[in-house]
Amino acid sequence: MEKIKLFMLLYFMMITPSYCSDRYFLCGPDEDGCYPDIYQYCACIPYNDWEASSPYCLDFDKLTCTPLSQTTHCDPGLIFKNQGECLATIFQSEPRPPCKITTHQFCIENHTPICDKTGQPKSCH
Repeated sequence: MEKIKLFMLLYFMMITPSYCSDRYFLCGPDEDGCYPDIYQYCACIPYNDWEASSPYCLDFDKLTCTPLSQTTHCDPGLIFKNQGECLATIFQSEPRPPCKITTHQFCIENHTPICDKTGQPKSCH
């Protein structure tokens, strides 16, 4: 019985990290992006492991980014190549450079506000 418990514990320790992403987008407060000395004014948004590289739709009224595959209608002018460029448009006013990729630990250590998965600025805390 103890061997089974040990096996299950080890199994979940190895599998869990592959399903839980520790990656976050780090977006700056303007077109220059985020850089040292202003991390507390930037924003961290969860990286979508499944669709980050797919097209995203920007809802300009709500200021949110949603995978195009989950959107019923999106104005062609508000479709972005990927999650990073969509989020950069919300936070940095321009899709390029896209928001950088960082870790949850980085966001915590630098007191950077963390937002919900859509990037809605009012969700950041």
